[in-house]
Amino acid sequence: MTTPQADIELLARKLQQLYALILKSEREFDTGPGGLALLDRLVNDPAWAWLRPLSSLTAEIDHVLAQRQPPTQYDHAVVAAHIRGLLSGEGELRNEAFLERYRPLLQLNPAVAGAHGELKGLLKAAPPESVNEAERLHARHQWAMRAKHRG
Repeated sequence: MTTPQADIELLARKLQQLYALILKSEREFDTGPGGLALLDRLVNDPAWAWLRPLSSLTAEIDHVLAQRQPPTQYDHAVVAAHIRGLLSGEGELRNEAFLERYRPLLQLNPAVAGAHGELKGLLKAAPPESVNEAERLHARHQWAMRAKHRG
């Protein structure tokens, strides 16, 4: 049996791998500068704005994992819901701007499709969010506070 910390760490690693594969794929079509210039473009260029929800989610997960207080099962459920919403368009955490660019990559790039499949497999084992709306919103709020502030 694993802990929420270990489960979220695995999700984070797989999400980072997916992000790297997406960047590699996109760089095949956009051969602009790399290094700090690429980082600046990822943060500021409107053409790369679609990818920011993925980088933000990855950063939030890393921030929570770095805190002294270990993540809970509720955190695991929230992380899984955010990933499902972003990558598969499930639920109210859906992001159309991301999905418009991401879905074609799944069709065009076998490595991206493979990483997506691995994440989907991990998400099947993740705890679901509460069906009670108040509990679900509370858990999401707790996650957001942990992701934004040092614990």
